[in-house]
Amino acid sequence: MASRIFAIDLGAWSVKVVVAAPGIRHVAITDVLEVPVPAGDEPHEQRAGAVLAHMLRELRFDHDSAYFGVSGDQIFTHILEFAFKSLRRADLEKAVGAELEGVVPVELEDMVYTFEPLPADRPAAVPVPAIEGGPVPAGDDDPTRPGALAPAAPAPAPGRVAAPAEGMRVLTYAMRRDRAEAIIKLGAQAGAEPRGLLPIGGAFARLVDRVPSLASARGAAPVAVVDLGHDRTQVVVVRSGRPLYSRTIPRGGRHVTQAICRHWKLAVPEAERAKHADGFIASSLEPATSDAWQRVHEVVVTELGPLARELRQSFAACRARTGATVGAVVLVGGGSRLRGIASYVREQLGVPTSLIGADDVAVLVGPRLAGTPVDAAAFALGMIFDAATGRPQFDLRQGPLAFKVDLSFIRAKAVQIATAAIVVIAFGAVSALAAHYKLRKAEKILVERIATESRDYKGKPMTADEILTEANAGVAAAASPLPKMSAYDLLLEINSKLPARDKITLDIQQVEIDRSKVTIRGSTKTAEEIDALTAALKEIQCLGAASPGATQTGPNGEKAFSLSYKPSCL
Repeated sequence: MASRIFAIDLGAWSVKVVVAAPGIRHVAITDVLEVPVPAGDEPHEQRAGAVLAHMLRELRFDHDSAYFGVSGDQIFTHILEFAFKSLRRADLEKAVGAELEGVVPVELEDMVYTFEPLPADRPAAVPVPAIEGGPVPAGDDDPTRPGALAPAAPAPAPGRVAAPAEGMRVLTYAMRRDRAEAIIKLGAQAGAEPRGLLPIGGAFARLVDRVPSLASARGAAPVAVVDLGHDRTQVVVVRSGRPLYSRTIPRGGRHVTQAICRHWKLAVPEAERAKHADGFIASSLEPATSDAWQRVHEVVVTELGPLARELRQSFAACRARTGATVGAVVLVGGGSRLRGIASYVREQLGVPTSLIGADDVAVLVGPRLAGTPVDAAAFALGMIFDAATGRPQFDLRQGPLAFKVDLSFIRAKAVQIATAAIVVIAFGAVSALAAHYKLRKAEKILVERIATESRDYKGKPMTADEILTEANAGVAAAASPLPKMSAYDLLLEINSKLPARDKITLDIQQVEIDRSKVTIRGSTKTAEEIDALTAALKEIQCLGAASPGATQTGPNGEKAFSLSYKPSCL
């Protein structure tokens, strides 16, 4: 059995790896690593694969379980509606496949897909009272504090809201089979063949369930996880521990870097460093404090403004497809490190917005890794929690691509296994000898006690066998009052002894069985056949000797007979 679980996110900017040791009721995070993908002329996957191979060698990956994350721009995401309310998993899989074949531009045999029914509809949460614009005093309600959920701003126009489902809604992720095979091959070349290919839905649903600061928010309304990546922004709306809606927006930190490059005429590496060091987005809750910061805001907002608009459209689409209204937002990913981003998103969306704070990190990864930044590795962290359950909510490694367990490592460790078996057998033998010694000791005590008590009672020491023999002497075994055979048993015995049909022509007309007499009446073709029947029934010890009656000849020459017996077993 694998001793560790690896969750791997091959991001556009960096490779994130989270390692955990699974337990019976918990999972212990042992490493959270992020290594940037170097620039180069090779394809991104080739460079990311080289980085991953180096990381796996450093972590000494050896027959552990690896799960790869699949970003939203590589998959087709759909919400399907069915008229039925419940269906067996196998039948639902066929129904989902038939529907996907009509909405996904890929043939069913060239596609892998995974799905889960959406949680049941719930009444919409009561809106949080809005506050007036302006800075919020620092403290427990400070929206700029990581991990804090500020009161909601005025809600935008709700737009269309989906009616409650008459049957069931199903969230599906589909992927080209050749693309899934390419990821599996990439992982195998890096030294870790993926056990599963996990899309974003299940990972972020598990993450929301484990973030302490979201406890009150997730109990009141759906929570949206917004993963601000380098090339893309991924959105997952979660309710009751399961994803409701999923979308990928083709905007991320790279677009902000390009805006900085255009405005200040910088090369990409310098623009990236400037963004990480001095990136800032202003809002009424965190306004720019100088003209210089205002200029930074004006450059950055040219890209984050369209992103905020896409997020509003995503939440509106979620309401239109599922009827769920987002009640809180948590920002993760490398882009969530941009200063002022939480306040800006809160102001633009009118929804309480938070980051993963230090207290959350301490709970998620444990005190030993409490100082490790996990915002960029949130996807991989959620995958760890999802994979540790033994059955991830969504896994695209299905059907012909299903993972096949390789047991070759057992042969490599045959000596250790044999040694362990010998040790177990040795301990078992020692335990058996100890138990046998205790039994012999107890037997010796009983023998001495019987001898002592028999000497006091009989005047001489005796053994247990001698006492039993003396007690049973002269006592004849009483015959059992129960019959040895029932009438039904005797009838079966008679039937089994009748001669075969090719030897005699026999017509049994009557069989009477009682305790004192058994009578058989019938007819045969010849008298010799009556003798053959009588000889066959002699083998039944319960009947004994036959008392034949008078034999009569019928109109067709048949011989009518009557045989009587005195049974000894009824």
